[in-house]
Amino acid sequence: MQGVEYEFDVLERPTFSYIRINLKKGQQIQCEGGTMIYFDPTLEISTKKASKGFFKSLKRALAGETFFMNTFDAQDDGYLGLAPAFPGDVMHIPLEKNESWVLFSGCFVASSMHFDTQTNFLGLKRSFFGGERAFFLQVDALAAPGDLFIGAMGAFHEITLGEGQIFNCDNGHLVAMESSVSFDIKKVGGLKSTFLSGEGLVAQLTGPGRVIMQSRNPREFALWLYNFMPKPSSTS
Repeated sequence: MQGVEYEFDVLERPTFSYIRINLKKGQQIQCEGGTMIYFDPTLEISTKKASKGFFKSLKRALAGETFFMNTFDAQDDGYLGLAPAFPGDVMHIPLEKNESWVLFSGCFVASSMHFDTQTNFLGLKRSFFGGERAFFLQVDALAAPGDLFIGAMGAFHEITLGEGQIFNCDNGHLVAMESSVSFDIKKVGGLKSTFLSGEGLVAQLTGPGRVIMQSRNPREFALWLYNFMPKPSSTS
């Protein structure tokens, strides 16, 4: 496949997908730490803080991404393989100049070098009641068009909201959305639903813009696995 900047293929779909990206001599790509599977010896790798400044990088780590980012520089034509840490699918999103996306759930895999990434706080209300991460990653194509690669736990589900259209979903299933989509946490149902069902609080999204979700909630999956883990025996 040919993206805006990179030639790539998504392999081993749908459950354990990864991306093989072909870099031409002189091309660079920035990748999330821990996503690299393999790379051609014609590529040079360098590692630096994901954002300029210690505290900006720390905020990025709080958003579920890594403190450090890897850069692959093609000294000659070569390729590399990238995958998120969790089982699921990967997606390519081409960004136009001045287009902006909001990313959740540690879904960032890689992007064009000139993309600006910054971590923002959801706000006290949304982070406290949302039950998930308190920060999100914003990716901006300020200088030029380019390519963004994201991962999901499970399968992707995408919808496009019209102007003023409202959509409710579980916060843990949110992966990414265009920055034109507004986000809030809302209560649905009565007090019993709110406190006992686990579905009483939802992320309420208002269009316009694209919204991308994942079919599995990493937090709920981790809790499910915990039930099968050996528990320390109590001693009297």
